[in-house]
Amino acid sequence: MALGFALTLVLVGCGPESTAQKLGQAKSHLEKTDIKAAVVELKVLLQQDPNSAEGRYLLGDALLRSGDPATAILELEKSKALGYDNNLLLPKLASCLLVTAQYKKVLELGAAMPALEPKAEAAMKAALAAAYFATGQAEKGGQALDSALRLDPANHEAGILKARLIAGTGAFDDALARVALMDRNEPRRADILTLKGELLWLGKANHEAAAATLREALVIDPGYLPAHSTLIGVLLQRRDIDGFKAQVQHLKKALPNLPETRFYDAQLAYMDKDFRRAKDGARQLLQAAPENPYVLQLAGAIDFQLGALLNAEVRLSRALNILPKLVLARNILAETQLRQGQPLKALNTLQPLLDQARPLPESLALAAEAYVQIGDPAKSERLYQLAAAADPTDSRSRTALALAQISRGNSELGFNQLEQLAEGDKGTYADLGLVSALGRKGDLQGALKAVDRLQGKLAGKALPHLLRGQILLQMKDPAAARKSFDLAVAADPVNMPAVAALAALDVVEGQIPVAQKRFEGVLVRDPGNYRAILSLADLKQRSGAKADEVGKLLEEAVRLNQGEVAPRLALVDYSLSQRQVKAGLVAAQEASTAFPEDPAVADALGRALLASGDSAQAVNAFRKASAMQPSSAFPLLRLADAYVIERNFKLAEQTLHRALEVSPKLVIAQEGLIRIAMVQKRIADALKIAAAVQRERPTESVGHVLEGEIYAGQQAWPAAQAAFGAGLQRDRSSVMAMRVHKLDLAAGQAGEAERFLLAWIKDHPSDSEFLFYAAAQAMQLKDFALAEQRFRRLQELLPDNPSAPNNIAWALLQQGKPGALDFAERAQKLLPDNAAIVDTVAAALAADKLFGKAAERQKRAVELAPGEPAYRLKLARYLIASNDRAAAKLQLDQLSALGDKFQDQAAVKALLQAP
Repeated sequence: MALGFALTLVLVGCGPESTAQKLGQAKSHLEKTDIKAAVVELKVLLQQDPNSAEGRYLLGDALLRSGDPATAILELEKSKALGYDNNLLLPKLASCLLVTAQYKKVLELGAAMPALEPKAEAAMKAALAAAYFATGQAEKGGQALDSALRLDPANHEAGILKARLIAGTGAFDDALARVALMDRNEPRRADILTLKGELLWLGKANHEAAAATLREALVIDPGYLPAHSTLIGVLLQRRDIDGFKAQVQHLKKALPNLPETRFYDAQLAYMDKDFRRAKDGARQLLQAAPENPYVLQLAGAIDFQLGALLNAEVRLSRALNILPKLVLARNILAETQLRQGQPLKALNTLQPLLDQARPLPESLALAAEAYVQIGDPAKSERLYQLAAAADPTDSRSRTALALAQISRGNSELGFNQLEQLAEGDKGTYADLGLVSALGRKGDLQGALKAVDRLQGKLAGKALPHLLRGQILLQMKDPAAARKSFDLAVAADPVNMPAVAALAALDVVEGQIPVAQKRFEGVLVRDPGNYRAILSLADLKQRSGAKADEVGKLLEEAVRLNQGEVAPRLALVDYSLSQRQVKAGLVAAQEASTAFPEDPAVADALGRALLASGDSAQAVNAFRKASAMQPSSAFPLLRLADAYVIERNFKLAEQTLHRALEVSPKLVIAQEGLIRIAMVQKRIADALKIAAAVQRERPTESVGHVLEGEIYAGQQAWPAAQAAFGAGLQRDRSSVMAMRVHKLDLAAGQAGEAERFLLAWIKDHPSDSEFLFYAAAQAMQLKDFALAEQRFRRLQELLPDNPSAPNNIAWALLQQGKPGALDFAERAQKLLPDNAAIVDTVAAALAADKLFGKAAERQKRAVELAPGEPAYRLKLARYLIASNDRAAAKLQLDQLSALGDKFQDQAAVKALLQAP
């Protein structure tokens, strides 16, 4: 009943004029329900006499009747300020606020209510009752409703609300009897007929009679919005999409400029899965009614479908804060939280729905999925059973039950159930579940057979070919996978997952230009496809394109997709990564203007402001991001960093403590508190925090590492080494071993460090990560023979890792030993477009006196890393060695123009002056 109640509770009233004569004419128009004429008359009146309190009141009344409650509120508030009669004005204003779902404002209006006449007070009490019920305060709502009926037993709105309350207990026959009595006393009222239709629909499940009654209400008042809304609800539940579309057209004709009309149009786009059009409609609605819970619910649902999970969580949470009984918002919010890996939050969100006498199947299924994530299969299976019992036709719940059997070890039973479901269900949910389950089991051949059956259900569609390609990749058959992805693209040329998979295969084979052409092909068919543009920009950047070329691509993505956040964020991130701070700040500011309620945009603006040196404004941006994500600690960490930059350590500490309230035991927040304590020389406080981390995480190394770093900062080496030793006992990882070795070196105990390093390599011969570290240490110490030896061992462990042969080549070059070119080219074959590897190949060619070839390779290194001047200097040297001094001078002139930005200007000058 909550949805119907919220959509249909509308009270009639409100009107306009100026002089006594004009006011009389306006009232006459209102009595004849000629609302348009009344509005025109009253607007003329108010142009002549803008301080007419009665004129403002009447215009508000007329606007409410015309379906524009938002503007009506403005006029009524002006009338209130001009001192109009509270007995007339306050009930009308409360009615307008109810229509726009501003329940909190209704309650605020009631709290400040002056003494009124009994009938006016009754009307206010009825409005307060409606607001209380809408916000889940049933006891207060009942008290207000009883008060309204005592003050005025004939109060129409209170009578309707009482009927609704009776229906809410399940006594639909009693509610209908009360409505029938009201209909006899006040016949041909659209609101009474609408309530009757609603009760027939929701209480008696008599859709035909309900629709007929609602259409009768619309004959009486074609512009009565609640009748339209309830009839639309009936049609949607009957899955009468054609009827829904027709009714929306009737609504457009009767109330063309109404926000609700735009709302249903956006809802229709959502149902048609035209999410881009739906999002445009939702954005317009949010601008007009940012606190309307139904608009927030729709916008959140659209964000969820588009994968904008943070936006979805923010909007759905706001909708539920305003109207807790929104079932759709609660279910989608829970699903959003599950996709973000927050099962406990999802269960908390779902609890009000689970506490109902008859929970909906989708709510039960979501709760079951939450228990799957938590690791409680028994509760999960029980809930899936309840969901399946509540709706035996729901393939999702029955599929989940089968998957639960598999997860519990009952593989044979679970797979048999999945097979039966996939065989007997015309839908694809069970097929997809079977493909996924077989893949996790490692039965890739079985998964391919399941895809074959799925293809029979989805003939001509891209999805089966896409899934087959992904499975074939797992089977390490890229050639066959490529054929499947090609078929997926043939079925759907703009299928981005398939195009991206083909492009990834191209990149692995060193065919970046081919990969780029794939995304360019998507853009020929769909010029505004921002995912293709962003992918193309990424490939351009990786292939060494100039910053301006990549930047222009991202700007084009923004221009063609004004309603999308991702291109704007990509432009901000790229600009900042290229140290184009001004451009990054402009992009972030424009994104903030376009998406003022997007937390990721607020975060990007904060980062851009920090990069530009405006830490004070960055603080404001991070505060906003935090306010939009009250359940996330991440924006608080950003805010704390900004406070630290401002050296406002007190607020930084407070903010980090807030982050710990949101996410207890968050190590990064505890580390931040330690850093602040260290800056302020509060060593004892820092050690207390480290000790707390040790208590909270007794089996982990992190608390001991923090303690060791604190002691190391004080150069208390024995204490630091003891702490790191305790950490190593709990974490025998490569990273922890590296920390211990580095600490020994910092303590000046090189001998102990070397003994530890050799012992670790001996005891962990397959630890490639530590071996790489040890080899790099030798390279740093210029012990190139030892570095060569260790990198050769690393190559044996990781034959497909390009780093090992590249470093072997470099060590050979430094020792003047032959064979460097062979290793360098081996590395380039593994990673073709890495500037550092290409630079090594060029150096090896130069060592073999092949300066012309060295120069050609070095040109490629410069193309791949145009911002690295050292590569350009090497190129100039190779060009000089190959007797191309003119080309070398071009490179040297560019280096000379860098001035202090390149430290080796002495070498540049010497080469320019050389004969």
